Amino acid sequence: MKVILLNHRKKDWIGISIDITDQRIKKIKQIEGRTWSQSNKMWLLPFNDTNKTFIKSIAKKNNLKAKPISVDKEETILILKGNQIRISFYLGKKGIEYIKSLSLYRYSSEYKHWTIPYTEENIEKIKYYAQLQSIIINIKDLRNSKPKQKLKPITEHHRSCPKNAIDKLIEMRYSESTVKTYSNMLSQFFSHYYPYKPEEITNDQIRAYLRYLIQEREVSESFQNQAINAIKFYYERVLGGLKQTYFIDRPRKSKHLPIVLSQQETLALLRASSNLKHKTILTMIYSCGFRISELLNLKKTNIDYNANRIHIVDSKGKKDRYVSLANTTKKVLSIYLKKINPEYYVFEGINGGKYSATSVQKFIKKYAKNAGIEKTVTPHTLRHSFATHLLEKGTDLRYIQHILGHSSSKTTEIYTHITQVGIDKIKNPIDDFDME
Repeated sequence: MKVILLNHRKKDWIGISIDITDQRIKKIKQIEGRTWSQSNKMWLLPFNDTNKTFIKSIAKKNNLKAKPISVDKEETILILKGNQIRISFYLGKKGIEYIKSLSLYRYSSEYKHWTIPYTEENIEKIKYYAQLQSIIINIKDLRNSKPKQKLKPITEHHRSCPKNAIDKLIEMRYSESTVKTYSNMLSQFFSHYYPYKPEEITNDQIRAYLRYLIQEREVSESFQNQAINAIKFYYERVLGGLKQTYFIDRPRKSKHLPIVLSQQETLALLRASSNLKHKTILTMIYSCGFRISELLNLKKTNIDYNANRIHIVDSKGKKDRYVSLANTTKKVLSIYLKKINPEYYVFEGINGGKYSATSVQKFIKKYAKNAGIEKTVTPHTLRHSFATHLLEKGTDLRYIQHILGHSSSKTTEIYTHITQVGIDKIKNPIDDFDME
C-alpha cells in the first residue's frame, strides 16, 4: 500500500494505491466521502485528521510495520508584488526540474529561495510537486499588503550618504525634498553593502539589492523607483560613470485613480477645522490646488492682493506659475495674517521657519474623522478634489493643467476618469432592447 497527498479537482485528498486483493480495501470503502479516481488509479479519502488516523491504523499488514507516512508537514508559498511566486523549501528533484523549465525563474543563493512568475498553472504544479514530498501547501498573497518600507539601520553597519553625493545634488539645484529622499536611499543602499566601498559595488550587486527591496522589504513601486534613481544618480552623475539601465527590476507604474472628496465632503472637512491656522491651510490647499511643498514654501511677498493672485516660485520642476486668489480664500487669509502676523513665510512653526508637513498630515486626518469622512484624506486629496470640481464645473483641461502646474496634459487627463458629469447622460444601448 502506498499513500500520498494530492490535489484533485481543487480539493486536498489522501491518495491510496493498494493491490486489488488487499483485504484493507473493505475498510477503505467504509470511509465516508471516499471515492475512486480513475485518472490517478487510486482511492481518494478526504484530507482530515480522522482519515490521517485511519491511515495509520491500517498501515500494518501481517504484523509488519509499514514505513511511517507523514502528512503533517506544511509549507507556505508567497505571491509577491509584481506577480511573482516565492518558494523557500525543497520541492524534490522533479519539482526543481519543473522550475528550471520556466524561462523567468530565479534562485537566490543568499536567501535560499526560488522565484517564478505567478500563474494558476504554476500554483497547481507547485502544489502537486509538494504533495509528492508529503507537504501541504499554504498560500499567502502579499500583492495587496501594505509595504514594509521603514527600516531601522543597524548601528554598527550604518553608513551615511556620501558627502560628495549631497554636494552634487545641491550643486545641481535639486529640491530639498529630493536631496532628503536620495540621501536616505543611498544611505540604506551603502549600509546594505557595508563591507564594500561604493566604487567596488558591481552592477550585479545593485540588481541583487533591487530584488531584495522587492522580495524581502516588499517596498512599493514608487519606493523602488526612487532607489533606482538615487543609485543611478550616484554612479552616473557623482562618479561620472556610463549610463546604466536596471530595466529588469524597474516596475511598471500602476495607474490608480486618486481619491477625491465630493464638494459636500470638502465643505464638511473645512467646517470641522476649528483652529484658524489649520482652517486657512486647508482652505488654501483646496482653493489654489497647492502641493504641500508649495504651501509650506509660500512667502508673504508672494501674495498679490490687488491682482487677486498668488505667485508660486520654484515649484516642482523648477517652474513658476500664478494661481488665482478666490474671494472666500482672501477673506480667510486676511483674518489669519492679521491675527497671527507671521514673520516671513505665510505658515510658520512655533519657533519660526517653515511649518511642518507632518503637522498638516496629522490634523487633516483628525478633521476628516471628525467630519465623518471614511476615505483616506491627505493634503494631496484636496488638490485632486479641487481639480475634479473644476472639471465638473466645465473648466477646460488646459486651464486646469496650468493651475496645477502639470508639465504634461496626460497627467491632468486622469481627472476625466473620476468625474461623473456627462457620464450620467449617456444612454446605455441595452435600454433600447425589448427584453420581454
